[in-house]
Amino acid sequence: MRKLVQAFLSPADRERVVAAVRAAEARTAAEIVPMVVGASDTYPKAELACAVTCGLVAGVACTLAAGSRNMWLFLLFFGLFSLAAFEAAKRLPALKRIFVSPERARHETFQAAEASFYAHGLACTAGRHAVLVYVSVFEHLVFILPDAGLAGKLPPATLAAATEALAAGIRQGRQAEALSEAVATLAEALTPLYPPFPDQANALKDLILL
Repeated sequence: MRKLVQAFLSPADRERVVAAVRAAEARTAAEIVPMVVGASDTYPKAELACAVTCGLVAGVACTLAAGSRNMWLFLLFFGLFSLAAFEAAKRLPALKRIFVSPERARHETFQAAEASFYAHGLACTAGRHAVLVYVSVFEHLVFILPDAGLAGKLPPATLAAATEALAAGIRQGRQAEALSEAVATLAEALTPLYPPFPDQANALKDLILL
């Protein structure tokens, strides 16, 4: 799934996002961390579902096309097409995505975003004022997670609008621009709450790619 991240953001795109984060953090003491991951889960059941579905359909079709109802012939076709579909699902994200329900994708992505928040130290800032902008490419999902210090301070409407604008920008193929705009929007909301102070240190990475 690493290739999904590489295709999602070019080196120039990454520099643009990092520049946006640095500009935003010059306006506020809060930390804003964009994170882009290839996928939030491996979804092994999706590969199995693809194999079984394609194997059954192709097995029946090929057996009937051969003018036979022989069970052994069906099992031969089923095994061959199942194996081919299983390998294809492992290599083709677009095919595999068909067999992942929206509910499962959203659940796994949100859990992965929460785990990443703590794994990468966003909960360790002195003011508990970090914000994670989490993008999972395979699932086509975005989550913006503020730390405990921002609870009740950042309006839910602001977070929802920033999330939707980012998701819309990604759908339009403007991922670097959309990420930069989301960072700027969050900085604008955070500046009154946490204005910058002299010689403030950058405690977290400006961009995390997994």
